[in-house]
Amino acid sequence: MKRIAVVCALTLSVAACGDGNPFTDGDSADGDTSPGSVFFDSEQNDGLVANNVVYDAGTDTLIINNIPFDDPQNEYIRVTSEAFVNSGFDAYESDPAPGSAELQYFAIFRRSDSGNSQVASTTSAEYIGFGFGGAGAQRLGADPSLPRSGIYTYNGEYGAVRTVLNSVGNGDRVEYITGDVELAADFGDFDDVGAVGGIVSNRILYDDTGTQIGTVAGIISLANGDIDFDNGAIENTTAVQLDGSGAQVATGSWEGVFAGPNGEEIAGIVFVEGTDTREIGGIVATTP
Repeated sequence: MKRIAVVCALTLSVAACGDGNPFTDGDSADGDTSPGSVFFDSEQNDGLVANNVVYDAGTDTLIINNIPFDDPQNEYIRVTSEAFVNSGFDAYESDPAPGSAELQYFAIFRRSDSGNSQVASTTSAEYIGFGFGGAGAQRLGADPSLPRSGIYTYNGEYGAVRTVLNSVGNGDRVEYITGDVELAADFGDFDDVGAVGGIVSNRILYDDTGTQIGTVAGIISLANGDIDFDNGAIENTTAVQLDGSGAQVATGSWEGVFAGPNGEEIAGIVFVEGTDTREIGGIVATTP
């Protein structure tokens, strides 16, 4: 509660200063602005501010840039208790120093089996409202040579962190989610622009230790996004969460990048927000 009160005061003072967000710096020297990477930004939500992710395999730590109050070195350590089901995603968390102003963040990360791409997302429950977080998808290998025609299917995995608000609008808890993703890419139609869309299904819910606690009914529908052939990317478009009865319960957006020599891999990021939940995730999918 003490940390929530401290951050509340900071957040209110920032809001009173004007429309700008001091934590969103598109010109940061540490931000990843390469055409093979996509990150959510203030155009989607003022709190989605992460702009780079680096994974250190030697220490099994993440470095997530541009997140306020997470760690002086931006480091996230592995959650060793995590027991995700049928998923290559792993759970991470920041490690606040006792007595400091550092806050607890949770993150989820996956590097593709090929090593050609990676995705990560992070969030916290220590704010009034949803607070800060973000997600990024990065191509690690050479730029792909994409097909200019044909329809291809991609199947893979989804991983996310979800902030849940309590009854008075404060961050209550963070949960992890894993799931399946199915995408289809048409590289020729829409007059040679192409399109990619699909669904996220079979979502399994975990607490912040990575222990399974249930499932999430329904799907996330990923609307068709145009293909940017120059950068090997999928342009930002709508994402909608539907409950088990088909009712819309959250909205947001998604985008991604192609990876692999011929674009046989997609790494993407997904964001949906409802009345009391905000889910930020990533997808890694490949052609059969």
